[in-house]
Amino acid sequence: MLGWRDEPTGGLCSTRDLPMGSPRLTLRLLQWLTLRLSLPLLVLNGWVLLRLLEYFKTPLTVLIVGAVVAFLLNYPLRWLERYGMKRAPAMVITVVASLLVLGFLGITLVPILSQQAQALVNDFPAWEKSAQQQIQTLHGWMQSLGIPLNLSGLETQLSGQLSSGMQTIATRLPTWLEAAIGGIFEFFLIVVVIVYLLLKGDNLWQGILAWLPLALGQRLQTALPRSFRNYFIGQGTIALLLGTVLALALTLFRIPYGFLFGVLIGSMALFPYGGTLGIALTTVLLSLKGIGLGLTVLAIATVVDQVIENGIAPRLMGHLTGVHPVWVVMAVLVGAKVAGVLGVVLAVPIASTVKDVMEPYKPNRASPPPVPASVDGPSPSGQ
Repeated sequence: MLGWRDEPTGGLCSTRDLPMGSPRLTLRLLQWLTLRLSLPLLVLNGWVLLRLLEYFKTPLTVLIVGAVVAFLLNYPLRWLERYGMKRAPAMVITVVASLLVLGFLGITLVPILSQQAQALVNDFPAWEKSAQQQIQTLHGWMQSLGIPLNLSGLETQLSGQLSSGMQTIATRLPTWLEAAIGGIFEFFLIVVVIVYLLLKGDNLWQGILAWLPLALGQRLQTALPRSFRNYFIGQGTIALLLGTVLALALTLFRIPYGFLFGVLIGSMALFPYGGTLGIALTTVLLSLKGIGLGLTVLAIATVVDQVIENGIAPRLMGHLTGVHPVWVVMAVLVGAKVAGVLGVVLAVPIASTVKDVMEPYKPNRASPPPVPASVDGPSPSGQ
């Protein structure tokens, strides 16, 4: 038999205590089912949603990337409209200028990056031998000091992992190139989506918001553009500055493949905590060639990163997301699991939007009234 606790009396009642078809029995049965089926239904709906996202990954990626790029290009488009230009010619100028900038970067930067990446792969065996020699030297120095620590196993393990890693990259590089060539068609679809959204995006957006409750739609209409604007424009500007300055600085200090590593760090800075991770990765790689070289890169990158993060970033970004760093990390991990790189990019602005939208629903917990001082008894200080 089904049983539940009777709230008024605190005892147990059964379905035998209530006549069949009574409103009270129906209400309590619905409450019992809702309580026990909410979690399984939530898990089932989440699993179905993940399967749908995986099945429609390609069209959703095209739509989302096109929407984000159209959102960013809408700012220069509005700037042209302020000078009296109509929307259609302004859209054409904005899209063509963006494609020209991408083409210029592809012609000038891609060959340099490709050349340095290929040279790095060719020089990596020499760096591996240098790392083994450094580990042997460190092992001998520790043995001379009487420190009982054997680093021979670390040397063998490091050599095997580095070799397998570079072989994996060399093996998968043709596959990545084929995927890039296959993505040309998706690129043209993204351009079509961008053009359509720049022309008729407001109608599409208002149509989506019309399906939501009025209060929720208004909050979403305010929070979503603000979160994406703060994150992409602010984070993109910081990543561009960090990558440009580091590429120039590492090249001027004659760091091997400095331009490549600077662009790598700047690209990783587009993601939360990616700049720090890129600096650490670059330091480890260059330390294989020489500990002093790795420390030099670490010092240069840290100084540049701190200047940008503490001097320029607050003025550009202000209050970026308002999301706790722990939830930022969780959002990034969930985004990476659900949608890969695109999920990592969109995780923070989506988390910020959810926080802003759900903020009015937070329960207001008033602080308890202060305890009045005792009149008859002694005071808390004992006086």
